[in-house]
Amino acid sequence: MAFMSRVCAVLLLGLSAVVGAQGEWREEKQQDGIRIESRAVEGWEIREMRGTAMFDGRLDSLVAVITDPAAAPRLNELVESSKVVQRDSATRYQVYTLTKMPWPLKDRDVLMQRQIERDAQSGAVTIADQAASGTVPEKDGLVRIVRASNRWTFTPTADGKVRIEFVMLSDPAGPIPSSLINSMSVSTPLKTIAQLIALAGQSPYAEAESLFAAETAAAAE
Repeated sequence: MAFMSRVCAVLLLGLSAVVGAQGEWREEKQQDGIRIESRAVEGWEIREMRGTAMFDGRLDSLVAVITDPAAAPRLNELVESSKVVQRDSATRYQVYTLTKMPWPLKDRDVLMQRQIERDAQSGAVTIADQAASGTVPEKDGLVRIVRASNRWTFTPTADGKVRIEFVMLSDPAGPIPSSLINSMSVSTPLKTIAQLIALAGQSPYAEAESLFAAETAAAAE
């Protein structure tokens, strides 16, 4: 049951554009400084999930982890691989991710259009992924996730820490009951945020340069 919990929850990790009206956030769990909440979204049987936490370190380190495809399997144990398949710039590109599933479930894959932005005033960085199509054709034997989005927001605080927010909503496709997905969707985002915090404090991410270094230098001139 524990393994099936991880299986169902991982399918929610391609996650959350605004879709219809949304309900109030409901707390699901708090553990080790991480808070997980959910809410209903109009037009979806699956609940939208939100995880928040504080990070006592560099914002650039968090960005470095999320933007490193090699880190994806470390953030989520069911991710087999992740890679950039098309790049417009350092802040806009597409990511293809393959998730290995236990029998009898078919493996899943998803193509996400990523957009990274920084707020000039607050310094907050947002990494938003939205399910896309076209770059990577659908493959035999895989179930393509086509309704999915996610958003990481890293906001520096006055006391030198960084507030982490992770919002996600995804339809995993295939015959998996939404009630089961909703009931099993708490542990995976919690573990993902915990692992993100751990990785961001380790080399090479702890020393990573800012993705916006050139932009910052230009603004200072």
